[in-house]
Amino acid sequence: MAVDIAFSDGLDNRPHEPPVTVFLMLADESCAARYCTARLNESDAARVGRQPALENRADWRVSRFLKQQAEAPVRSLSHSKGAALLAASQENIKIGVDIEKIRIRDFPALAAWVCNDGERQWLAQRGWRAVDFYRLWTLKEALVKAAGLDFPADLPQAGMAWLPDGTVCLQTPDGHWHGVSCVCADWVAACVWQMENMQVQWQYFGGFRRQEQQPVDFQVFEKPSEI
Repeated sequence: MAVDIAFSDGLDNRPHEPPVTVFLMLADESCAARYCTARLNESDAARVGRQPALENRADWRVSRFLKQQAEAPVRSLSHSKGAALLAASQENIKIGVDIEKIRIRDFPALAAWVCNDGERQWLAQRGWRAVDFYRLWTLKEALVKAAGLDFPADLPQAGMAWLPDGTVCLQTPDGHWHGVSCVCADWVAACVWQMENMQVQWQYFGGFRRQEQQPVDFQVFEKPSEI
């Protein structure tokens, strides 16, 4: 199953070009058994040579299994508690992904460290729900990666912003971003990018191929028109 999400800048006075496709690949811990040492790329093989214990970690095995399935260059990669999310595209675009396992934390304390005033108010109004915090957190981490910002110092500068009409958008110091966020069983996943005329195609592996495990509650963020 694939979920396609397309974005365009809405300028119809020029020749239409086919959208750039980004593949978002999602796998769970069951894919660790399909990891293949012989198929590691040069960089990952060197890391295993220095740290053989990496091959005992589920996060490593699942994330590298995904890299071995990608038919386009890997542009961003994230893993958490046995699940992994990867973005691949033939185009070298600014893009970032993040996936996090949902856990109960001291969300007000964490928000005081990583959120701006508007984000803290939004989280409080919604009752400090775990899924809301992790939706915001994954968007922030993805933005930091895509924009080349510093983690964790720049987290407060990357995230949600509210336009005068109440529309929620994504921004970093260098501008606004497109993005998509979803809930995947016990995880929240996010992807952000700046490019226009792009489509996202999801690919599921392992347990995420089952209907009850597939992503739900998609939230799409579009770049606002520049004024």
